[in-house]
Amino acid sequence: MKQWGEIIQVPLPLPFALKMINAYIIKGSRGCTIIDTGLHTEEDLEMWKQAQTEYGWNWKDVEKIVLTHYHPDHYGLAGTLQELTGAPVYISETDKIQARIFLDRESDMPEIMADFYSKHGLDKEWTAKISGHLRSFYRWVEPHPRPSLIGAGDTIQLGDREYTVYHTPGHADGHLSFFDPERGWLIGGDFLLPKITPNISLWPRCNPNPLKTYLDTLEKMKDLPVKKVFPSHGRVFEHYRERIDELKRHHEERLQKMKEWIAQADGATAFEVCTYLFGTSLSIHNLRFALAETLAHLEYLRLSGELNRMEEKEKFVYHLS
Repeated sequence: MKQWGEIIQVPLPLPFALKMINAYIIKGSRGCTIIDTGLHTEEDLEMWKQAQTEYGWNWKDVEKIVLTHYHPDHYGLAGTLQELTGAPVYISETDKIQARIFLDRESDMPEIMADFYSKHGLDKEWTAKISGHLRSFYRWVEPHPRPSLIGAGDTIQLGDREYTVYHTPGHADGHLSFFDPERGWLIGGDFLLPKITPNISLWPRCNPNPLKTYLDTLEKMKDLPVKKVFPSHGRVFEHYRERIDELKRHHEERLQKMKEWIAQADGATAFEVCTYLFGTSLSIHNLRFALAETLAHLEYLRLSGELNRMEEKEKFVYHLS
C-alpha cells in the first residue's frame, strides 16, 4: 500500500490476467471515501481489513463508496461494502444499467454474447464456453449495491476536497473520472493507464463504436491540466499528455496493421483477425476480451468507410473497401 497525502492506494488481488486492481481510500475530517472495491472474494476483503489496520479507519468511518465503472473488479464488492458501512454507492446511470445487463442472474446476455461471437467467427468449441464463463462472475459481484447516481459536470466531495466528475467513456460506456482542479490530481479508473492500454471492447447492447468514443475522450481530456494520475492498474504517474499521445498512436498503428492483413487475406472474420493479432494460446477470459477489442477496431474501420462487412456462410466477414 502507498499513500499520497490523504489518498491511500489499496492493491487488491484478482484471479485473472490483470492480477491486481488499485482501489483507493480517501481520508477526510468527516470520514472516508472508497474509490472502487475489488471483487467479492475473501482475499479482497482481507486486504481492506489490512488497510484499516495500517491506516487507522474502520467501516463506520466510510461516508461514501464511489465507482468509476461497473466492471466486476471495480464493482464486485460494492454491495457487500454497502452492507458493512451503510454508506451510499455512487455510479453513473449508464453503468448502473449495464451492471444489471451483464451481471444479473436473470439477464440473457450470456446467450446473446455467445451468439454474437459465433456470428463473428468463433468456433463452436469456444462459443460453448462463453455463457458459463460469463455466469462464473456472479459470485464475485453479489450482492449488488443499491446505487445513487452521479454524472458529468457534477462535483463530489472526496475526503475534504471537491472533485469535478468527468464522463470518460470508451473502456466502459458510463466510465467516470474525478479531477481535483486545485492540485491537478485525476482519479482515472481505467480511462488512462501508465503501461498497458485500456481494453476497448465492442459488446452487444452497448456503444456501437467504442473505439471512436475512446479516441474522442482522449482528445476531449488532453488539455485538462492534470499533474498526477491515480490509475486502477499500474503505478501513479505524471506523464499525462504524453500517455494520451502514446495511446492514440497505438490505436492508429493497430488499425493500419488490421487493414493491411485483411487486404492480404482478401477478407477475414473478426476471430481470424483476433488470432492474427493475439495468437491462439488464450484462456476463455482473455479470448473474450481480445475478440471484443478486435471487434471495436474493425467496427471503427467499417463505420468510417474503410472496411465493408458481409455475411458469408452465416458469418460476418470484413473486406477492405
